[in-house]
Amino acid sequence: MAAPDETQEETFDEFGVVVEVSREPSEQDGAPAPNVQPNGIGGSVDLVDEAGPGSGDGDAEISTERELRETKERLLRLAADFENFRKRQERERQDHTRFANERLLRDLLPVVDNLERAWESARRSGDAPAITAGLELILQEFQRVLQRAGAEAIEALGKPFDPALHEALQQVESETVEPGSVATEILRGYTLNGRVLRPALVAVATAPEITSPGIKALDGEPN
Repeated sequence: MAAPDETQEETFDEFGVVVEVSREPSEQDGAPAPNVQPNGIGGSVDLVDEAGPGSGDGDAEISTERELRETKERLLRLAADFENFRKRQERERQDHTRFANERLLRDLLPVVDNLERAWESARRSGDAPAITAGLELILQEFQRVLQRAGAEAIEALGKPFDPALHEALQQVESETVEPGSVATEILRGYTLNGRVLRPALVAVATAPEITSPGIKALDGEPN
């Protein structure tokens, strides 16, 4: 059966006889031919994508850039976490080195306290100057050991009371010490590399009351 879109044309042969010739329509006849190409199987054809090759390259490039950016951000966060971990480990190592002898020094402080009491008692009595001198030498050696280990005595007497360094056991009235300052050091305190090893036990000065003996009343106040 003839295709419906074919057209008939008349022409004449060399003897003047009319001959009809069938012709398929072309683009010049107003019916544009579809853009087709054979696929090589059974003569069938596949339509060619009018968008042309490379239409998906832009999306693929955007996706690749996003993945690279996310990967870079993850690597930066990982590097920052590792640097913080390294610094924390270094700080912990240094603290361990600086305070490794903390327990030993804390146990040694009562020995130093007793030596100080024995030396002070022998010095006041004055009966055995040789023993006093020997106790003083031993006490000085212990103090040098504490200093080499990083322990230092806390200055308390006459200093303003500091709850971070001092532990108040009582309050005493004093005319010579400013109120709120340490009037008496009961037990010496120590620090180890800036950390309090043992707070100083102190008595804090307060202003004398008017009714206390030996204190004159202010002008205008009853005696």
